[in-house]
Amino acid sequence: MALPDWLFYPLAALLAAVLIVFSLRYWPGKSHEAGPFDGSPRDGVSISGRQLGLMQAGPGLSAQLVEQDGETFLRTAAGQRPDEGVRSAGVFLALPERFGAFYAGKKIVASMDLRSTGRDASPQAFTAYYSLGRGNSPHTPCPLSAHWQTCTMHYRPSPAGKGKVLDYFGLWPDPQGLSKTADIRSIRIALDDGSEQTAAPAPHKAE
Repeated sequence: MALPDWLFYPLAALLAAVLIVFSLRYWPGKSHEAGPFDGSPRDGVSISGRQLGLMQAGPGLSAQLVEQDGETFLRTAAGQRPDEGVRSAGVFLALPERFGAFYAGKKIVASMDLRSTGRDASPQAFTAYYSLGRGNSPHTPCPLSAHWQTCTMHYRPSPAGKGKVLDYFGLWPDPQGLSKTADIRSIRIALDDGSEQTAAPAPHKAE
């Protein structure tokens, strides 16, 4: 039985909290490392490497952490279109409530470092910022190629009310739902100071 939207997103937020605590604090054999949400939301959020495993895949999508040629990235795919099945934020990062509440009503810049390679490479993806019960951003198209490039969006989330604040930043790797793949190397969310280059990693061409 498919989960309704009002239940899917809160459960996703709960799972994200568990993943953050476990993977960044209690990973077997690992000492504690600074997590992406340990600091102040004013300083922004930056995620890369194995921390990309904090991202979750909605129904009909997949996400797999890959280590290849000394690089760690998240390989994503979508087996359904965004208007099919249970609605979700795609492959998404759930923000802790204090981050979502801080960004509410403020202009932010959110970016992902993306590429697509191989026979099943997706030609285009899109990103979006989602605020449960408060509205979502327009889709930001992200043309893809075999080279890493930064897809950046600017958005002002709606002000927060008295209810729980649940915000997500997501990628739909294949809007056609043909299971084409897109890779994520890094994610950045910060207050928008008018300079994209300070809010996102610089584009990098694969060797």
